[in-house]
Amino acid sequence: MATLTAAQQPDHPPAPTVLAYGVGVDSTGLLVELASRGEPPDLVLTADTGVEKPLTYAYLDVIGPWMAARGIRHEIVRYEPRRFKHWPPYHSLLEMALTNGTLPSKSLGGSSCSLKYTKAPQDAFLKTWQPAIDAWARGQKVVRLIGFDAGPRDTIRHAHAAKIEDPLYNYRHPLRDWGWDREACARRIEAEGLPVPPKSSCWFCIGMTPQEVRDLPAWCLRLLVLVEARAAPRLHIVEGL
Repeated sequence: MATLTAAQQPDHPPAPTVLAYGVGVDSTGLLVELASRGEPPDLVLTADTGVEKPLTYAYLDVIGPWMAARGIRHEIVRYEPRRFKHWPPYHSLLEMALTNGTLPSKSLGGSSCSLKYTKAPQDAFLKTWQPAIDAWARGQKVVRLIGFDAGPRDTIRHAHAAKIEDPLYNYRHPLRDWGWDREACARRIEAEGLPVPPKSSCWFCIGMTPQEVRDLPAWCLRLLVLVEARAAPRLHIVEGL
């Protein structure tokens, strides 16, 4: 095997890759295909809001061993609040809503619930992850793999995200490069011999369909009523979830 000359030697190793894994169809299809191509991410990060659907938590028991068998590192991170408007301290989106007597930000027209409980804990973890620290010291950006597919809905989300310039990260969207939509991801998961995961979302997200709400277990439905009742005195522009 020929030895590379000094001019041909790379200046430094490639930047590490991190998959933002929401345990949904798109990100699972992306994970499976990357592994099959011999390009698994260096790290898979899942942010647990504390109110993921029960079936989503159950799917972790399926995909976790699958990743472990392939030597793919998987970490689950959670938001750790430091300042509290009210007492007692809360550590999940549900506890925040009940403690503060409010609804998730998305129900009120915002998006900070997803930023605070998904992106922020991943950012915090990566700041302590040695491969990221080393890459930044070399002047590189860490590559974050995002599961936006090529369907119409994610095309809108991608157009917004593409405008954001991040000093620490380069964002890649392989599903869009491959022209894969949600159905293509589901087929790839099935071809791997894995069950297709449920749609990933919090179980009291306003983006859920009526059927998804009906499919929730009774204890989730009882908590939905409690969250709305607790927030009702403070609501002025919406009636509930």
